[in-house]
Amino acid sequence: MRVLFSCVAGDGHFLPLVPLARAFQERGDEVTFAAASSFLARVEATGFAAAAAGLDHRELEMLFTEDRKRVESLPLAERRAFAFPRRFGRLDAAARIDELRELARELRPDVLVHERAEFAAPVVAAQLGLPSVYHGLGRPLPAEIVAGVARETAQMWRDAGLEPEPHAGLFRGATVDICPAGLAPDAPPPATRTFRQRALDVAPPAGRMARSLVYVTLGTVVRDAAALRIVLAALSALDVKVLVTTGAQNDPAELGTVPANATIETYLPQSEVLPRCALVVTHAGSGSLLGALAHGLPLLALPHAADQFDNADAAQRAGAGLKLLPDEVSVDAVREAVSDLLAAPSYRDAAQAIAAEIAAMPPPAETVEKIEELCRSTT
Repeated sequence: MRVLFSCVAGDGHFLPLVPLARAFQERGDEVTFAAASSFLARVEATGFAAAAAGLDHRELEMLFTEDRKRVESLPLAERRAFAFPRRFGRLDAAARIDELRELARELRPDVLVHERAEFAAPVVAAQLGLPSVYHGLGRPLPAEIVAGVARETAQMWRDAGLEPEPHAGLFRGATVDICPAGLAPDAPPPATRTFRQRALDVAPPAGRMARSLVYVTLGTVVRDAAALRIVLAALSALDVKVLVTTGAQNDPAELGTVPANATIETYLPQSEVLPRCALVVTHAGSGSLLGALAHGLPLLALPHAADQFDNADAAQRAGAGLKLLPDEVSVDAVREAVSDLLAAPSYRDAAQAIAAEIAAMPPPAETVEKIEELCRSTT
């Protein structure tokens, strides 16, 4: 098979697709990723062919400048429903669609796989008569956001000579759902063909291991050295070792004097860090959330934007973590929350229950077989 993946430029959008892409690749299928030109080296370094389509993070940020002013004037609870459809539906998809269409015509894939924030792919697939697969990144998009995306992309469908499909075409073929039931995800529309797949190939942890490493990450996009300084100060008085990854967007020098119990890195793969951890302090991006829970680790969520607030709420409802909103983050509040998470076994028990759910989900190889069946049924 020839499989074309399409994703927004960023690790949080690309890395969740890698297990499925790897499963195709391992059985000899041709796999190509479509992403912004500046992101192609990142894709190729992971072992995949790549071709240019869409905007990189910097370009998208520039186009979103005026909308951001409006976003910042809205209450936190209303920001995502306004920002997500405009950022990824109106701006990114419109900038991607022509390049993606030409690439699909050139490569002639059997299927087009796209992630949760890539909305040009369903239009291209419908226009070229291809099956499309919508790959989740974590908890599914709320219905109100899908409706907003449908409004923002309707003209793009008409410009392609097509009547806009329901739900922006996200569920026209199949969806890959990597969200464990313990995070209480919303159900997709009725009759959606859903392929459940585990996010990470991690064995569920056995019992309570004596670990003292607290991993702190605000992801690869959030720029907030002030929050990292607060967390470092809070953890400096606790009997734990601390590992902070700042992300390339944050200068480690901005953290000032580093406490004796802390180590600072710009970036480390989560797969190398999480097996050594007792707890994760995170912005609650989907990748960090699922990574921590797949390893049975409780978490302290410090959400800043996007789906992070919903993720933080879900983890707290599941009993696997605590959250602090931006105006609640202080040295005392972080120290108290981390101390509670480390001392009370209920948080780790809840996280380990979700880890067991994730481990029991079908592997990517099964998803590959189901997608092949989908392709045969639509030819």
